[in-house]
Amino acid sequence: MDANTIPPLFTCETDPESVVSALEPLLFAVYEAFEVVLPEVEQLIEREGIERTSAIFTHLVRCKAKARLCAFDCQEEDDGATSLQIEQVMLDGLALEYRGLRFRILKGAVLPTAQSSQRQRFYQQELPLWSPDMPAPTLRTLVILWDTDSTWQFSRLYLVAPKCGDARTAEAHWQCEIKHPAEGIAPPPSGPTGPDFGDLDNVRPLSKPQVVGKRE
Repeated sequence: MDANTIPPLFTCETDPESVVSALEPLLFAVYEAFEVVLPEVEQLIEREGIERTSAIFTHLVRCKAKARLCAFDCQEEDDGATSLQIEQVMLDGLALEYRGLRFRILKGAVLPTAQSSQRQRFYQQELPLWSPDMPAPTLRTLVILWDTDSTWQFSRLYLVAPKCGDARTAEAHWQCEIKHPAEGIAPPPSGPTGPDFGDLDNVRPLSKPQVVGKRE
């Protein structure tokens, strides 16, 4: 096994909330990146008089998001296996590896169709010889979807476990909406409890993702 990978953590039947909780450092970093870079792209387009098209807007967002994620370190303690690695993809596509899982970051509110054979392979979790009477396939790949509203403002982030796809359709095991990190913050206990009362270091995240869709 490569030094930069770890044994599989999940199967395609793992509770999505458990997956989201384990990936919080990465998901929060991605959320913050898009929350910051979309206004920057908006300002760049207005300042430079760039023609606003969906393709140009999305490309600029990907470029800036990649630069921001390159500067973010998701590594936990001294375990290099959990560090964030960014793959080089044509047209500044966003492809990551974290905790032994491979990610693609795509635009949209639903899983896009797999127009290329490469994406079809990425969506396919189980091996060709897998059958329903065998143990659940290992979860190997995930898709992070980012979406905007009608005014090009960042609106949603989703985590999706793809199942399969082709040029016309795409199917997922499940899809979760990732809430804003601030929405998962538990306030410190009420009332003075000691010298550290009011210390923000005592604030802890609460992971309760909204499951948008699950495999039947």
